[in-house]
Amino acid sequence: MIRAAGALLWREVDSRNLEIALIHRPRYDDWSLPKGKIEDGETALQCAYREVFEETGIKATFTRQLGSVEYEESGQKKRVIFWAARCAVDTGTFVVNEEVDELVWFSPEDALAKATHDSDRQMIEDFQAQEQRTDTLIILRHAKALERGDWDEADSERTLDEVGFDQAQLLIKHLEPFAIDEVYTSNYTRCVQTVTPLSHSRGLTITQVPSLNEETFENDPQRSVAFAIPTMLRGILNTKLKNKDLIKLEPGDAWIVHRVRGEIVGLDYLSITN
Repeated sequence: MIRAAGALLWREVDSRNLEIALIHRPRYDDWSLPKGKIEDGETALQCAYREVFEETGIKATFTRQLGSVEYEESGQKKRVIFWAARCAVDTGTFVVNEEVDELVWFSPEDALAKATHDSDRQMIEDFQAQEQRTDTLIILRHAKALERGDWDEADSERTLDEVGFDQAQLLIKHLEPFAIDEVYTSNYTRCVQTVTPLSHSRGLTITQVPSLNEETFENDPQRSVAFAIPTMLRGILNTKLKNKDLIKLEPGDAWIVHRVRGEIVGLDYLSITN
């Protein structure tokens, strides 16, 4: 199985109209969405972000995962995961590169007509069928901490271990595709340590919220949940989180919550390791 990833790039012309980017690859003489093979040690999301930049020169803001497609390529099955990625209207001038000689913005209807491959048309149709103008909330589990049995002080002061500090640094690259304007965290040491490198890399101030800590959650879980968005609990209960496999986050993993006017319309699971 060939593993690949890409993105549907879109931009808002005005409140009623948007455009989708297609690239022309002279090697294949096709019009397609930007995508490419996942490299060793790279997550699908990192691959999609890298491929978009390499093929278009655009650093877009990624939002929801659109889904995946499978097809045969050179006798092998290929699976491509796609994200929606929003661009500014003024994306600069496209520069021809080794793989792409044209980038053109189309209306969704014209993009459907122009796209060469059924798999790309499927992603365009899926994008049209969903809420496009979403904002993103990242719910992140703290990175790996010292074991409780190895810590003699108050649990609120328990720190990350060596792996956890590495994971905290990795989050800078891991979450690069997403727009992050504010950072809120529990006041527990391990939580603050998890988001500190990411916050510094973005030039953001960390806001510590005691109601998000583990002790408060155990005593009054709805108080912790209600801090982020009042409708979160209802939204999560009505989504894929009913699947128990998605409830548990490993250290450094996240739920990527997509919202429209505060209401949850989509939910992705993001692993730091794959």
